[in-house]
Amino acid sequence: MPFRRGDVDASGGLDISDPIAILAHLFLGATSSCRKAADLDDSGELDMTDPIVLLRFLFLGEGPIAAPGPACGLDPTEDGLGCERSGCK
Repeated sequence: MPFRRGDVDASGGLDISDPIAILAHLFLGATSSCRKAADLDDSGELDMTDPIVLLRFLFLGEGPIAAPGPACGLDPTEDGLGCERSGCK
């Protein structure tokens, strides 16, 4: 399924709600319909690096984030993270 890396809340774009959603997943047990989108560094795991990478991308213009990046596309690497719903049309 195509997804937008960083669009954790499947809103169709990247904003401050996305790193907050990753933190909620990591520390509050919140779920995500597209865990691939939350894996900003494409390590195959969700950890503290992911919201940091996204915050640096959003507010400092640092990057790039892992493919497919902020555009819709497929994950170029195989991992155990799923994606049932994304912000891509």
